[in-house]
Amino acid sequence: MTSAQDDFFTAIGATFGNDGHSHFSNSDGEVIPDNSITVLPYYGVLAITGPEAAKFLQGQTSCNVDTVDDQLSCPGAYCTPKGRMLSSFHLARQDEQHYLLRMRRDIVDSTLATLSKYIVFSKAVQSNRSNDFQLLGLYGDRASTAIATVFGEAPMKKWQTVHSANNLAIQLDDDGKIFECWVNNEQAQQYWQQLSKNLTETDSRWWSLLTSQQGWGEVSAATVELFIPQMLNYQLTGAVSFSKGCYTGQEVVARMEHRGKLKRRLYRAVLDSNSVQAGDEIHSNTTTQSVGNIVATTALDNKRSEVLAVISNQAAESAELFLSAEGPRLQLLSLPYEV
Repeated sequence: MTSAQDDFFTAIGATFGNDGHSHFSNSDGEVIPDNSITVLPYYGVLAITGPEAAKFLQGQTSCNVDTVDDQLSCPGAYCTPKGRMLSSFHLARQDEQHYLLRMRRDIVDSTLATLSKYIVFSKAVQSNRSNDFQLLGLYGDRASTAIATVFGEAPMKKWQTVHSANNLAIQLDDDGKIFECWVNNEQAQQYWQQLSKNLTETDSRWWSLLTSQQGWGEVSAATVELFIPQMLNYQLTGAVSFSKGCYTGQEVVARMEHRGKLKRRLYRAVLDSNSVQAGDEIHSNTTTQSVGNIVATTALDNKRSEVLAVISNQAAESAELFLSAEGPRLQLLSLPYEV
Protein backbone atom coordinates (compact mmCIF):
# COMPACT_ATOMS: atom_id res chain seq x y z
CA MET A 1 0.00 0.00 0.00
CA THR A 2 1.08 3.57 -0.62
CA SER A 3 1.25 6.14 2.17
CA ALA A 4 -1.93 7.81 0.87
CA GLN A 5 -3.80 4.51 0.92
CA ASP A 6 -2.42 3.68 4.35
CA ASP A 7 -3.56 7.07 5.67
CA PHE A 8 -7.03 6.52 4.21
CA PHE A 9 -7.36 3.05 5.72
CA THR A 10 -6.27 4.38 9.11
CA ALA A 11 -8.73 7.28 8.92
CA ILE A 12 -11.73 5.04 8.20
CA GLY A 13 -10.77 2.29 10.65
CA ALA A 14 -9.92 -0.36 8.06
CA THR A 15 -6.99 -2.74 7.79
CA PHE A 16 -5.38 -4.36 4.75
CA GLY A 17 -5.17 -8.14 5.04
CA ASN A 18 -2.77 -10.70 3.65
CA ASP A 19 -5.67 -11.88 1.49
CA GLY A 20 -5.60 -8.58 -0.42
CA HIS A 21 -8.91 -7.41 1.05
CA SER A 22 -9.92 -4.51 3.25
CA HIS A 23 -11.19 -5.51 6.69
CA PHE A 24 -13.41 -3.85 9.27
CA SER A 25 -13.93 -5.00 12.84
CA ASN A 26 -17.71 -5.40 12.46
CA SER A 27 -17.69 -7.63 9.34
CA ASP A 28 -18.80 -10.94 10.83
CA GLY A 29 -21.47 -13.29 9.50
CA GLU A 30 -21.88 -15.56 6.51
CA VAL A 31 -24.10 -13.50 4.19
CA ILE A 32 -23.43 -10.31 2.25
CA PRO A 33 -24.41 -7.39 4.51
CA ASP A 34 -27.24 -5.38 2.99
CA ASN A 35 -26.83 -1.60 2.71
CA SER A 36 -23.06 -1.84 3.00
CA ILE A 37 -19.97 0.04 1.86
CA THR A 38 -16.41 -1.18 1.41
CA VAL A 39 -13.00 -0.24 0.00
CA LEU A 40 -11.75 -2.26 -2.98
CA PRO A 41 -7.92 -2.29 -2.69
CA TYR A 42 -7.50 -5.04 -5.29
CA TYR A 43 -8.61 -2.64 -8.05
CA GLY A 44 -6.43 -0.09 -9.83
CA VAL A 45 -6.94 2.56 -12.51
CA LEU A 46 -5.31 3.00 -15.91
CA ALA A 47 -5.85 6.44 -17.48
CA ILE A 48 -5.83 7.13 -21.22
CA THR A 49 -5.86 10.84 -22.03
CA GLY A 50 -5.53 13.09 -25.05
CA PRO A 51 -7.47 14.19 -28.15
CA GLU A 52 -7.31 10.68 -29.66
CA ALA A 53 -7.92 8.71 -26.45
CA ALA A 54 -11.32 7.44 -27.57
CA LYS A 55 -10.07 6.56 -31.05
CA PHE A 56 -7.14 4.64 -29.59
CA LEU A 57 -9.33 2.67 -27.18
CA GLN A 58 -11.87 1.93 -29.90
CA GLY A 59 -9.17 0.25 -31.97
CA GLN A 60 -7.77 -1.79 -29.09
CA THR A 61 -10.66 -2.99 -26.92
CA SER A 62 -13.70 -5.23 -27.28
CA CYS A 63 -16.31 -2.70 -26.14
CA ASN A 64 -17.84 0.07 -28.22
CA VAL A 65 -16.04 3.10 -26.82
CA ASP A 66 -18.25 5.40 -28.91
CA THR A 67 -21.12 4.65 -26.51
CA VAL A 68 -19.12 5.89 -23.51
CA ASP A 69 -19.77 9.51 -22.60
CA ASP A 70 -20.09 11.60 -19.44
CA GLN A 71 -23.27 9.71 -18.51
CA LEU A 72 -22.53 6.14 -19.60
CA SER A 73 -19.73 3.65 -18.92
CA CYS A 74 -19.22 0.02 -20.00
CA PRO A 75 -17.18 -3.13 -19.34
CA GLY A 76 -14.66 -4.39 -21.84
CA ALA A 77 -11.58 -6.46 -22.59
CA TYR A 78 -8.20 -6.00 -24.23
CA CYS A 79 -6.96 -9.03 -26.16
CA THR A 80 -3.95 -10.33 -28.01
CA PRO A 81 -4.23 -10.71 -31.80
CA LYS A 82 -5.18 -14.33 -31.07
CA GLY A 83 -8.14 -13.19 -28.96
CA ARG A 84 -6.64 -14.10 -25.59
CA MET A 85 -7.48 -11.60 -22.87
CA LEU A 86 -4.64 -9.52 -21.47
CA SER A 87 -6.97 -7.37 -19.43
CA SER A 88 -10.59 -6.84 -18.47
CA PHE A 89 -11.90 -3.53 -17.18
CA HIS A 90 -14.76 -1.15 -16.62
CA LEU A 91 -14.40 1.98 -18.74
CA ALA A 92 -15.67 5.45 -17.82
CA ARG A 93 -14.62 8.95 -18.76
CA GLN A 94 -14.17 12.21 -16.89
CA ASP A 95 -14.50 14.21 -20.10
CA GLU A 96 -13.97 13.63 -23.83
CA GLN A 97 -10.17 13.51 -23.44
CA HIS A 98 -9.87 11.66 -20.11
CA TYR A 99 -10.79 7.96 -19.91
CA LEU A 100 -10.35 5.70 -16.88
CA LEU A 101 -10.14 1.90 -16.97
CA ARG A 102 -10.79 0.25 -13.62
CA MET A 103 -9.17 -3.19 -13.56
CA ARG A 104 -7.41 -5.57 -11.22
CA ARG A 105 -4.48 -3.72 -9.70
CA ASP A 106 -2.06 -6.55 -10.47
CA ILE A 107 -2.51 -6.16 -14.24
CA VAL A 108 -2.40 -2.37 -14.58
CA ASP A 109 1.33 -2.22 -15.27
CA SER A 110 1.32 -5.18 -17.67
CA THR A 111 -1.61 -3.69 -19.58
CA LEU A 112 0.17 -0.34 -19.73
CA ALA A 113 3.35 -1.99 -20.98
CA THR A 114 1.55 -3.76 -23.82
CA LEU A 115 -0.48 -0.71 -24.85
CA SER A 116 2.70 1.38 -24.89
CA LYS A 117 3.72 -0.40 -28.11
CA TYR A 118 0.73 1.10 -29.92
CA ILE A 119 -0.23 4.31 -28.15
CA VAL A 120 2.91 6.04 -29.45
CA PHE A 121 1.13 6.28 -32.82
CA SER A 122 -1.83 8.17 -31.30
CA LYS A 123 -2.33 11.61 -29.86
CA ALA A 124 -2.90 10.03 -26.47
CA VAL A 125 -0.89 9.07 -23.40
CA GLN A 126 -1.44 6.61 -20.60
CA SER A 127 -0.59 6.45 -16.91
CA ASN A 128 -1.09 4.22 -13.90
CA ARG A 129 -3.46 6.22 -11.67
CA SER A 130 -4.06 3.46 -9.14
CA ASN A 131 -2.48 5.44 -6.31
CA ASP A 132 -4.59 8.52 -7.06
CA PHE A 133 -7.98 6.91 -6.42
CA GLN A 134 -9.86 5.04 -3.74
CA LEU A 135 -12.29 2.54 -5.26
CA LEU A 136 -15.43 2.09 -3.16
CA GLY A 137 -18.24 -0.45 -3.46
CA LEU A 138 -21.79 0.25 -2.26
CA TYR A 139 -24.57 -2.32 -2.06
CA GLY A 140 -28.24 -2.21 -1.06
CA ASP A 141 -31.47 -0.26 -1.37
CA ARG A 142 -29.99 2.73 0.46
CA ALA A 143 -26.86 2.92 -1.70
CA SER A 144 -28.38 5.16 -4.38
CA THR A 145 -29.70 7.59 -1.76
CA ALA A 146 -26.23 7.82 -0.21
CA ILE A 147 -24.71 8.57 -3.63
CA ALA A 148 -27.37 11.17 -4.45
CA THR A 149 -26.66 12.96 -1.16
CA VAL A 150 -22.95 13.27 -1.97
CA PHE A 151 -22.91 13.54 -5.78
CA GLY A 152 -26.09 15.57 -6.14
CA GLU A 153 -27.73 12.75 -8.09
CA ALA A 154 -27.49 8.99 -8.38
CA PRO A 155 -27.22 6.77 -11.48
CA MET A 156 -30.64 5.47 -12.50
CA LYS A 157 -29.76 2.62 -14.87
CA LYS A 158 -27.08 0.01 -15.49
CA TRP A 159 -23.66 1.51 -16.31
CA GLN A 160 -24.91 5.09 -15.92
CA THR A 161 -22.27 7.44 -14.49
CA VAL A 162 -22.63 10.60 -12.40
CA HIS A 163 -19.84 13.04 -11.60
CA SER A 164 -18.79 15.28 -8.73
CA ALA A 165 -15.48 17.17 -8.85
CA ASN A 166 -13.81 14.53 -11.08
CA ASN A 167 -15.12 11.72 -8.88
CA LEU A 168 -17.39 9.08 -10.44
CA ALA A 169 -20.30 6.93 -9.28
CA ILE A 170 -21.45 4.06 -11.51
CA GLN A 171 -24.45 1.74 -11.29
CA LEU A 172 -23.38 -1.80 -12.16
CA ASP A 173 -26.66 -3.74 -12.10
CA ASP A 174 -30.21 -3.51 -13.43
CA ASP A 175 -31.83 -3.34 -9.99
CA GLY A 176 -30.04 -0.25 -8.70
CA LYS A 177 -28.38 -1.96 -5.72
CA ILE A 178 -24.73 -2.31 -6.82
CA PHE A 179 -22.56 0.79 -7.30
CA GLU A 180 -18.91 1.75 -7.49
CA CYS A 181 -17.45 5.15 -6.61
CA TRP A 182 -14.04 6.17 -7.92
CA VAL A 183 -12.86 8.92 -5.60
CA ASN A 184 -9.68 10.99 -5.70
CA ASN A 185 -7.39 10.52 -2.69
CA GLU A 186 -7.64 14.18 -1.67
CA GLN A 187 -11.40 13.86 -1.16
CA ALA A 188 -11.65 10.20 -0.21
CA GLN A 189 -12.03 10.65 3.56
CA GLN A 190 -14.73 13.29 3.12
CA TYR A 191 -16.67 11.19 0.62
CA TRP A 192 -16.36 8.07 2.78
CA GLN A 193 -17.73 9.87 5.83
CA GLN A 194 -20.74 11.11 3.89
CA LEU A 195 -21.41 7.93 1.94
CA SER A 196 -21.13 5.63 4.95
CA LYS A 197 -23.51 7.51 7.27
CA ASN A 198 -26.42 5.12 6.71
CA LEU A 199 -24.46 2.14 5.44
CA THR A 200 -22.57 -0.68 7.16
CA GLU A 201 -18.78 -0.72 6.73
CA THR A 202 -17.79 -4.19 5.59
CA ASP A 203 -14.88 -6.28 4.29
CA SER A 204 -14.17 -6.22 0.57
CA ARG A 205 -14.39 -10.02 0.40
CA TRP A 206 -18.15 -9.56 0.51
CA TRP A 207 -17.88 -7.43 -2.62
CA SER A 208 -15.82 -10.17 -4.21
CA LEU A 209 -18.59 -12.65 -3.34
CA LEU A 210 -21.22 -10.27 -4.69
CA THR A 211 -19.47 -9.99 -8.06
CA SER A 212 -19.07 -13.77 -8.11
CA GLN A 213 -22.79 -14.23 -7.57
CA GLN A 214 -23.41 -11.84 -10.47
CA GLY A 215 -21.18 -13.94 -12.72
CA TRP A 216 -18.78 -11.10 -13.48
CA GLY A 217 -15.48 -12.83 -14.27
CA GLU A 218 -12.32 -10.71 -14.47
CA VAL A 219 -8.75 -11.16 -15.65
CA SER A 220 -6.07 -11.06 -12.96
CA ALA A 221 -2.30 -11.55 -13.15
CA ALA A 222 -2.72 -15.31 -12.71
CA THR A 223 -5.10 -15.63 -15.68
CA VAL A 224 -3.59 -13.31 -18.30
CA GLU A 225 -3.93 -14.90 -21.79
CA LEU A 226 -5.85 -17.94 -20.48
CA PHE A 227 -9.26 -16.98 -21.85
CA ILE A 228 -11.03 -15.47 -24.83
CA PRO A 229 -13.90 -13.11 -23.90
CA GLN A 230 -16.66 -15.66 -24.54
CA MET A 231 -15.11 -18.02 -22.00
CA LEU A 232 -15.95 -15.41 -19.35
CA ASN A 233 -19.46 -15.02 -20.81
CA TYR A 234 -18.62 -11.50 -22.01
CA GLN A 235 -20.90 -11.88 -25.01
CA LEU A 236 -23.73 -12.20 -22.47
CA THR A 237 -22.72 -9.48 -20.01
CA GLY A 238 -22.15 -6.71 -22.54
CA ALA A 239 -18.36 -6.45 -22.58
CA VAL A 240 -18.07 -7.30 -26.29
CA SER A 241 -19.53 -5.38 -29.21
CA PHE A 242 -20.01 -7.37 -32.42
CA SER A 243 -20.93 -4.30 -34.48
CA LYS A 244 -18.18 -1.78 -33.63
CA GLY A 245 -15.68 -2.89 -36.26
CA CYS A 246 -12.05 -3.90 -35.96
CA TYR A 247 -10.02 -4.07 -32.76
CA THR A 248 -7.11 -6.18 -31.60
CA GLY A 249 -8.26 -9.81 -31.44
CA GLN A 250 -11.60 -9.02 -33.12
CA GLU A 251 -11.24 -11.61 -35.88
CA VAL A 252 -10.88 -14.50 -33.42
CA VAL A 253 -13.64 -13.22 -31.11
CA ALA A 254 -16.07 -12.67 -33.99
CA ARG A 255 -15.28 -16.05 -35.58
CA MET A 256 -16.05 -17.80 -32.30
CA GLU A 257 -19.35 -15.97 -32.01
CA HIS A 258 -20.58 -16.58 -35.55
CA ARG A 259 -18.87 -19.77 -36.72
CA GLY A 260 -17.25 -21.52 -33.80
CA LYS A 261 -18.46 -23.78 -31.02
CA LEU A 262 -17.55 -22.53 -27.57
CA LYS A 263 -16.18 -25.53 -25.68
CA ARG A 264 -15.50 -23.76 -22.37
CA ARG A 265 -17.40 -21.07 -20.50
CA LEU A 266 -17.74 -19.45 -17.10
CA TYR A 267 -19.36 -21.41 -14.27
CA ARG A 268 -19.98 -20.63 -10.62
CA ALA A 269 -19.22 -23.22 -7.96
CA VAL A 270 -18.53 -23.87 -4.29
CA LEU A 271 -15.94 -26.23 -2.81
CA ASP A 272 -14.57 -27.29 0.56
CA SER A 273 -11.27 -25.43 0.50
CA ASN A 274 -10.05 -21.94 1.34
CA SER A 275 -6.64 -22.32 -0.30
CA VAL A 276 -7.83 -22.20 -3.92
CA GLN A 277 -6.31 -19.48 -6.12
CA ALA A 278 -7.02 -17.88 -9.48
CA GLY A 279 -5.36 -19.86 -12.25
CA ASP A 280 -5.57 -23.22 -10.44
CA GLU A 281 -6.44 -26.09 -12.74
CA ILE A 282 -9.67 -28.05 -12.51
CA HIS A 283 -9.80 -31.80 -13.12
CA SER A 284 -12.49 -34.40 -13.66
CA ASN A 285 -12.99 -38.10 -13.11
CA THR A 286 -13.08 -38.79 -16.86
CA THR A 287 -9.68 -37.56 -18.08
CA THR A 288 -6.16 -36.93 -16.82
CA GLN A 289 -6.04 -33.57 -18.58
CA SER A 290 -7.14 -30.29 -17.06
CA VAL A 291 -10.75 -29.36 -17.87
CA GLY A 292 -10.61 -25.75 -16.73
CA ASN A 293 -9.16 -23.01 -14.54
CA ILE A 294 -10.23 -20.97 -11.55
CA VAL A 295 -11.00 -17.35 -12.48
CA ALA A 296 -11.70 -15.87 -9.05
CA THR A 297 -12.25 -17.13 -5.53
CA THR A 298 -13.81 -15.85 -2.33
CA ALA A 299 -13.49 -17.52 1.07
CA LEU A 300 -16.92 -18.15 2.59
CA ASP A 301 -15.50 -19.28 5.94
CA ASN A 302 -12.48 -21.22 7.20
CA LYS A 303 -13.38 -24.28 5.14
CA ARG A 304 -15.30 -23.26 2.02
CA SER A 305 -14.86 -20.99 -0.99
CA GLU A 306 -17.07 -19.80 -3.80
CA VAL A 307 -15.37 -19.61 -7.17
CA LEU A 308 -15.87 -18.54 -10.74
CA ALA A 309 -14.21 -20.97 -13.13
CA VAL A 310 -13.87 -21.56 -16.84
CA ILE A 311 -14.72 -25.22 -17.38
CA SER A 312 -15.20 -27.52 -20.33
CA ASN A 313 -18.92 -27.69 -21.07
CA GLN A 314 -18.70 -31.43 -21.58
CA ALA A 315 -17.01 -31.96 -18.22
CA ALA A 316 -19.42 -29.61 -16.42
CA GLU A 317 -22.41 -31.50 -17.82
CA SER A 318 -21.29 -35.09 -17.41
CA ALA A 319 -18.31 -35.42 -15.05
CA GLU A 320 -17.38 -34.93 -11.43
CA LEU A 321 -15.12 -31.90 -11.00
CA PHE A 322 -12.21 -31.56 -8.59
CA LEU A 323 -9.64 -28.91 -7.77
CA SER A 324 -6.90 -31.51 -8.22
CA ALA A 325 -6.64 -35.26 -8.67
CA GLU A 326 -7.31 -35.80 -4.98
CA GLY A 327 -8.62 -32.34 -4.13
CA PRO A 328 -12.03 -31.05 -3.06
CA ARG A 329 -15.02 -31.50 -5.33
CA LEU A 330 -16.70 -28.55 -7.06
CA GLN A 331 -20.44 -28.19 -6.69
CA LEU A 332 -21.83 -26.07 -9.52
CA LEU A 333 -24.18 -23.19 -8.72
CA SER A 334 -26.51 -21.16 -10.91
CA LEU A 335 -25.66 -17.88 -12.64
CA PRO A 336 -28.10 -14.93 -12.63
CA TYR A 337 -28.24 -14.73 -16.43
CA GLU A 338 -29.26 -17.22 -19.07
CA VAL A 339 -26.41 -19.04 -20.79
